Amino acid sequence: MSPSGEVNGPPSLSADGRFAGWLSSGSAAPRLVLYDVAARRELSRSSVGAARCRAFTWTHLPGVGLAVADADGAENWALYRVRAETSEWTPLGVDPAARTQVVGLSDRRPGEVVLSADSGDAGRRDYLRVCLLTGESEPVLRGSAHSAVYFDRDLRPRLTETVLPDGGRELRHMPGPGRDTVDAPYLRIAHEDALTMRVLRFSDDGHSLYLVLPHGPDGVRLAVLDFRPGAAAGEPRTLYQVRGGDFAEVLYAQDTGVPDLAHIERAKRECVALDETGTEHIARLRTALGTEPVVLERRGGLWLAASHRPEREVVYAVHDADTGETWPLTAARPGREPSAVECRPSPVPLRDGGHAVVYVTRSVRAWRAGVPGPTVLLVHGGPWRRSRWEYNERRTWLAEQGYTVVEPNFRGSTGFGSAWINAADRQWGHAMQDDLEDALDWAVAEGLADPARIALLGGSYGGYAVLQMAATTDRELRRVVATSPLTDLVRFLEEPPEFWLAAAPMLRRRIGDPAEPGQRARLAASSPVNRPEGFRCPVLLVHGATDSRVPAEMSTRMFMALAQADRDASLALFPDEGHEVVTTGNRNALNVLLAGYLAEGLGVPGPGADGPAAGPQDTGMKLFDSPRATRRKAGRAPNSGAEHGTSSDA
Repeated sequence: MSPSGEVNGPPSLSADGRFAGWLSSGSAAPRLVLYDVAARRELSRSSVGAARCRAFTWTHLPGVGLAVADADGAENWALYRVRAETSEWTPLGVDPAARTQVVGLSDRRPGEVVLSADSGDAGRRDYLRVCLLTGESEPVLRGSAHSAVYFDRDLRPRLTETVLPDGGRELRHMPGPGRDTVDAPYLRIAHEDALTMRVLRFSDDGHSLYLVLPHGPDGVRLAVLDFRPGAAAGEPRTLYQVRGGDFAEVLYAQDTGVPDLAHIERAKRECVALDETGTEHIARLRTALGTEPVVLERRGGLWLAASHRPEREVVYAVHDADTGETWPLTAARPGREPSAVECRPSPVPLRDGGHAVVYVTRSVRAWRAGVPGPTVLLVHGGPWRRSRWEYNERRTWLAEQGYTVVEPNFRGSTGFGSAWINAADRQWGHAMQDDLEDALDWAVAEGLADPARIALLGGSYGGYAVLQMAATTDRELRRVVATSPLTDLVRFLEEPPEFWLAAAPMLRRRIGDPAEPGQRARLAASSPVNRPEGFRCPVLLVHGATDSRVPAEMSTRMFMALAQADRDASLALFPDEGHEVVTTGNRNALNVLLAGYLAEGLGVPGPGADGPAAGPQDTGMKLFDSPRATRRKAGRAPNSGAEHGTSSDA
């Protein structure tokens, strides 16, 4: 195992399987770790040549990797070529300030990478083919307004994707050299299936396309479509189908490029071989890791696998397919013991007759005691994402401090079928909120949650949901924390981020169209910024000033509305963070703030000096309090009603 130091993102295997590499930070400055797989030892830890480096992966060129950095938190991703053995970092792309993304890497063209970058026109992208050895680039597409462009194994553009006015998706052939310039239609996906369908990749010969399609209202199937230039897709052939879940990942045989392994996700994840050759390897990995394996990469006869459990952060291992041997590589936090917490999934009945998968995490001691505890409803973002059984840093941090953590996969959450996603259409602030209320009602009825000690915590969409719940619920709440929250749906839909302009029709179909008066009124009523008078408990807003997805103005306007309504509100603003708080000093400062804020409201002792909130406070966080919050902190609240905004002492 590697020495101490937090692993930032999964390791990656080099093209020949000789090296593994990963980013590591912890108490020291970030480093790129180079590991000799054959010798099973760390070779070096070199300086990272990019500010706020977020990810590293090897290319198919031996000794050459790619790193992604976000210098100011605004998600203006910059890409760097990394020569690991010489610690040389070279920017790739035409403009380091442009939002750059890796679109294509292939073992067939190991010396190249296809990138997309902001073109300078809102909502448009340039696609570039870049030589990894020289850094020279050539344009593939200029000023593309498509929501996506799909490249084949030879890094040629073959399909474009457009979001239709009705929220559906359309795939069209990319005209090739010497062919008709008309981009002929290939496949149209109805709105109802649009968030379930996923294009995976082209076959090695370029004559087939692998993708995930809906399978009934609650399942998916791995399918293959014929692909002939200019021709429509035809009928899909099903390779594997899943009911009540989804594909988390699909892997492909190194010799044929055919799908041969998948991770199936329901309440928990399962590794499944799609042919007989992988069954034995998965069984050996399962035994060696002591849990269900997650296979990340396979290169040079070696498998890179991960072990996920809710009580400990991910552990990585290498499996030799020839010898069958498996050995540990590193862990996300080496040396850290598993937490004494347990996460249990449950199907929770809802008022409309359906059910939602809800995860409840408590300390082992609390599960054994079997009594209600102070509870945090933790709402995931998206909303087209999901909560998982596997390790979650915030959830575990809360459970370690004595909270019962309730995480509902409310309607709109992905991974449970197209019907569950579509049930959220035009239900922001309505049925989606009912699911959150029902999850809390269930937790109270099951003797897990103390109804007098409940707090809400969510980020992005989750921040919106907890604020809207606080503004409308009759339930007694003690604290609400919203990080990077949407607070004004009308403003968001009228002024979406530039990089989401291509998907704007989908957003209007799913959330609402402010151009229609009736929908505009409904959206305004479902925006917490317009309902400050409904808040009856203290509110903490957290936002990064450089957030490019949800502008910080969403939180500052919410704070001012609450302050002007004489509500108890605080705003923690991070000048050097974006949609997520990622730097070590700022994360520590936020943990300290959250620990004290929740403990005060729910009557839980704060963490000890060696707890997760401890550490250096190297932060630029600015904290603002409303007059009522200032009075509470000064201990001058004249009665208990003042904390809930019901006293008469304006």
